[in-house]
Amino acid sequence: MPPQPLEVSHPHPPYLKDFLGFLPELNKESERGRVLISCSYLDELMRLILLAFLVDNDSSKKLIEGFNAPLGTLSTRSSAAFALGLISEQEFKECNTLRKVRNLFAHRVHASFDTQEIRDLCNNLTMAVPSSDKVIVDACGQYTSAVVALIIYLNNRPVYVARKRRNVEKWPR
Repeated sequence: MPPQPLEVSHPHPPYLKDFLGFLPELNKESERGRVLISCSYLDELMRLILLAFLVDNDSSKKLIEGFNAPLGTLSTRSSAAFALGLISEQEFKECNTLRKVRNLFAHRVHASFDTQEIRDLCNNLTMAVPSSDKVIVDACGQYTSAVVALIIYLNNRPVYVARKRRNVEKWPR
């Protein structure tokens, strides 16, 4: 079930329940674990966003879920969400950069936030907390702050997207 809309009077809005449980787990992880589980969370959000928008039927589910689903990866899900206008260009670009970092951690044994290629990608994250005169935010801090910001932006998106859910139309002949 998609997250519920924000209730101002509620101390912890229902759609933040999973997110609030995610943060402590994220903080316990190694660099690799942090990257992999945060991108898994983003992947799940993209899945929920698309399912909330598409016609509620088995065909839609087969596009998004299961073995060899055409929209079964973070890359294809975020591309589809952007093409359908369900996420902004900035959110799409941020997701792509985070995904590239994830791929490096997933496919390289010696990947770390000290790796130049990963540091360069993290420097391109527009949602990351910026360094200041007194505090330098390293690549891990850039990655973490950017992924958490994006997750926060997208956490309740399935609820808003569901308001524009597609329906099967009767088309003129």
